[in-house]
Amino acid sequence: MTIEMFAGFGLFVLGLIIGAVFQRSFAGDPAKSKRLEQKLAETQEAYTKYQAEVSAHFMDTARKVQNLNNSYREVHEQLAKGAGKLCSDDEANDFLAISLDNRNKGHTIDDGEDLPQMPMDYAPKETPDAEGTLSENFGLKSKEDPAPEAGPEPAPPEEESAQAKSSVKDT
Repeated sequence: MTIEMFAGFGLFVLGLIIGAVFQRSFAGDPAKSKRLEQKLAETQEAYTKYQAEVSAHFMDTARKVQNLNNSYREVHEQLAKGAGKLCSDDEANDFLAISLDNRNKGHTIDDGEDLPQMPMDYAPKETPDAEGTLSENFGLKSKEDPAPEAGPEPAPPEEESAQAKSSVKDT
């Protein structure tokens, strides 16, 4: 029995050693975990800082574009005042007519004024009784319809080139 006890105790110690080796290899290094957590915190901080910089950049850009628009408006108003004072009435009115700011200000639509038509995405009917382009029969010719009149026949290619050469010589 002593051999059996000695073998059992030896296997128990061997199991402890193997378990300790596996635990160390698979459990990971606590220092490594700490470094990874620190790296994650730094990355999150950098991302938050980046988001703040992007927001600040776009806010600054928006302010500068607004200042640019205001400056443009001031320059245009200055030009309009100068045109009103220095140019003849017709020239001043021409300048003001192309003004982006004054294009629609104070403009009212008269009842007799023709408004521009919206572009159509279909071909209009020539007469109210005509078939529209969405009709199933649109563009189809019935057997009863006469053949369309043929225009003059095109000249053969030799005659066209001879006519072209003679017209070039004449010039």
